[in-house]
Amino acid sequence: MEMKFFVYDSPEFRTFLKDNPHERGEVNFLNSVIEEGMAATDVGANIGISSVAIAKKIGKRGELYSFEPVPEYFNTLKKNISSNGLENVKAYELAVTDQVGGVEFYKKGFSSGIVFEEGAEKFEVSTATLDGFLSEKEIERIDLINMDCEGSELLVLEGAKETLRKNKVRIFCEIHHDFLKRLGQSIGDLVEYLQKLGFQVQSVSLNDLKVGNDFEKCEYIYAHNYK
Repeated sequence: MEMKFFVYDSPEFRTFLKDNPHERGEVNFLNSVIEEGMAATDVGANIGISSVAIAKKIGKRGELYSFEPVPEYFNTLKKNISSNGLENVKAYELAVTDQVGGVEFYKKGFSSGIVFEEGAEKFEVSTATLDGFLSEKEIERIDLINMDCEGSELLVLEGAKETLRKNKVRIFCEIHHDFLKRLGQSIGDLVEYLQKLGFQVQSVSLNDLKVGNDFEKCEYIYAHNYK
């Protein structure tokens, strides 16, 4: 990551996106599936690039709930939300998973999550489920779930089962195949779980934003349960 603090509409940030195809692809795909007025969550928000992009697109009528458990990233996330003048975002220093309480978390470089990495910094973070969080906050509708959670993909969605059943949700999720494998899970498990809940699931290529069914090598998936 070359940019820590940013203003979304600035020439500097546009140059950053031009030079960083990963972030550019994420922003472009999100912009292609987001509608004004949506209620959204950003799980694993990091420093806030996706959160700010989502918040800009959903507009003042929309609401975004961003989650980032790493204190360093969370503080940067809050500053980027503020410096971009966003009032439709609420940020929470939480890891989202399938349980409420706490869990050991690992941070190495720009990677962080529940999967152990040699030489990583270890610390304890507070956890929540999406179902429990939305119920507690009396949030009745969610239209979009954006996720970058370093191997916890299936756990996050298992903790959101009621949310996925009750809402017409669009899910954009980065897939970390190696981390999933180390947790005894796979992209196949994730796809099957969503399909059983009535979702259409597609692989996404950030290079050209094309969708397909190449799950074994995909970087991202996009899923929706609307007709």
